[in-house]
Amino acid sequence: MMSKSDSGMDFLLSDSQRAFRDSLRQWVTPNLPEGWRNGRFTQSMAEAERGAALRAWEAKVHAAGYAGLHWPKAYGGHGLTLVEHLIYGEETGRVGAPEGINPIGRELVAGVLLHAGSEAQKLRLLPRIAACKDIWCQGFSEPNSGSDLTSLKTRAELTDGAWHIHGHKIWTSYAQHADMCLLLARTSVEKKSSEGLTLFAVPMTTPGITRRGMQQLDGTWDFNEVFFDDVIIPESSAFGPIGGGWAVSGAVLAIERATTRLYRQARYVDELKHAHRVARARRSDGGLPEDMRQRIAEVYSELLVLRALNVHFVGRIVAGEKVGSEASILKQCWSHFHQHATSAIAEMLGEDQWFPLADGMDCQRFMPVYFHSRAETIFAGTSEIQKDIISERLLDLPRRR
Repeated sequence: MMSKSDSGMDFLLSDSQRAFRDSLRQWVTPNLPEGWRNGRFTQSMAEAERGAALRAWEAKVHAAGYAGLHWPKAYGGHGLTLVEHLIYGEETGRVGAPEGINPIGRELVAGVLLHAGSEAQKLRLLPRIAACKDIWCQGFSEPNSGSDLTSLKTRAELTDGAWHIHGHKIWTSYAQHADMCLLLARTSVEKKSSEGLTLFAVPMTTPGITRRGMQQLDGTWDFNEVFFDDVIIPESSAFGPIGGGWAVSGAVLAIERATTRLYRQARYVDELKHAHRVARARRSDGGLPEDMRQRIAEVYSELLVLRALNVHFVGRIVAGEKVGSEASILKQCWSHFHQHATSAIAEMLGEDQWFPLADGMDCQRFMPVYFHSRAETIFAGTSEIQKDIISERLLDLPRRR
């Protein structure tokens, strides 16, 4: 079913899609950002400089015709299918190209707009996302409302034809660079807590917004707190029905969970090969112990199973089927694979992952990946929440007390 020489999606591809993939392969490596190697910038960069370089990369992707591949042409897209979009993810992951600075805009906001946005919102916002003129952040999680977003406290009240927003968001990725925020706020109090939530498009330059960066253990700055103190936006800023934000975001998140891991899976094939080369090079006999080889085989087997599951979901979506709670299976599998894989690679590299090697082998590229994986079972829905969804909605087990 799968070609040994090509991606795990190969059996899905038409002749035109294979030609698209071949053209992309020829374009992507020569056009990587200056100073980008093995999935990261090799030189030290200030956060603003790094953001500018990644924004320039996304603008180059747009200029080459690879942005908004499956969006309608009327909204700045190319009218292709989701398959071409996923080919782009796999091929850029295969060479460790940047994921970019606007994945929230491309993967989440665009999905919300196409699913529930008004015609005016689609025409105005989607072309700007494709061209990376607007970077988006996601204002969902709060200090006391992480996995259980139905308990969020940020409020939006409609007064005199405008929404007044008060609240506090946390763990907001890309907020330090963002031009816009996809905000989930409570617009009414309902008997069922998932009702009464609404999605909004909020310009980050609106008076009353304060951003505060959160430095991580490895010195990077990926997360932020965002405060909304009587932030006033037009009534037309709501996405979808008032009070229907939970249903809209849930439908889009299911598709995102089912499709967006292909980039990272493609990268892990190379990460495993690189770690194997380094580990062998650091041993006098050029070999690896039996237990380490067994560990590599286990991780690679997990990766193949995960990719097969991912491609299964892709096929369903392309065929027009809906993917709902089943997407939690993929989220659960990916989170634990990511931690298992990074632990295995860390074991292979040993102390080499923290220091540059005299022979020029690049090991430090792995350190931020390892740190990032530790949070996989927490962010975007904890593993406990994913298990609840699987047990209650798919297996029809009794709801826990």
